[in-house]
Amino acid sequence: MIHVSGPGSDGAVHRWAIEWAGVSALSGNGVTRESLRIGDHVVVTGNPGRNADEYRLRLLSIDRPSDGWSWKGTFE
Repeated sequence: MIHVSGPGSDGAVHRWAIEWAGVSALSGNGVTRESLRIGDHVVVTGNPGRNADEYRLRLLSIDRPSDGWSWKGTFE
């Protein structure tokens, strides 16, 4: 899980809970605990949770525009 602050459909900033892949899938793709830092600006694409008021996503891709780092993967 990662948490990010970003706008909701109401325009207000909310804390989003984002489900990422498991540790073995991430480490196999070179993602470590140092890959993201607090304050990084990221662009996240994901599938929303069933209850929009919970501000949850299942991550499909994440990009950090400042240096071009990105991850696109699967949960398998």
